[in-house]
Amino acid sequence: MNISTSTQASFRQELAGRLLDASQARERRRARSLFSPALAYGRHHGPPLPSAKPAAVMIVLEPKAGSWTIPLTVRPQHLPDHPGQISLPGGRVENGESRRAAAIREFAEEMGVRLQAEIVGHLEPVYVFNSNYDVLPFLAVAEAELSYRPCIREVDRILHLSVDTLLDPASRRAAVFQRGLVSWRAPIIACGRDQIWGATAVMLGELSVLLRGVQLPDLSTG
Repeated sequence: MNISTSTQASFRQELAGRLLDASQARERRRARSLFSPALAYGRHHGPPLPSAKPAAVMIVLEPKAGSWTIPLTVRPQHLPDHPGQISLPGGRVENGESRRAAAIREFAEEMGVRLQAEIVGHLEPVYVFNSNYDVLPFLAVAEAELSYRPCIREVDRILHLSVDTLLDPASRRAAVFQRGLVSWRAPIIACGRDQIWGATAVMLGELSVLLRGVQLPDLSTG
């Protein structure tokens, strides 16, 4: 479904303005903290180590099947960093590359489709301490539904999180995770049988505040 040019521009302008709103920024930071796992001890929000690797991800608001969705990736089990977890498309910044360019390139490489979306700005950076990445999340609005051909080496499957689910308080709960002898409790965003947690949930928690009260373009007709 295509959205009129004027509606797209107005929607993007509203999102860009909210990203620059200092009063709302405080609310977004609070939402980020609410999604941090217990064992994170606030490290997602603290300054990264000097050795942290710069990275970027892309959050795309995409019109799909009559609703607004956010494409996420389920990582294959063979990957060394965060196997099996749900992530936003993105990755490490290459030499001589800006974070914006890295987010666009990584989206295309992982999802198998050129980013046909307008970038409106970025959220706060997140320090992913387990893998030592300093991640900058960019926000974009797609003009129409995208056709994906995901890279099987990096993507087990694509998960489409609806904005309605993201904003629904009923989708937010807590779960217990275990790795070896270590167990911990973490806030999650439930999407069907999938559980979104960790740095991805932190970023999406901030996004939920940004979208609260925004009138998303109507997709019920056209």
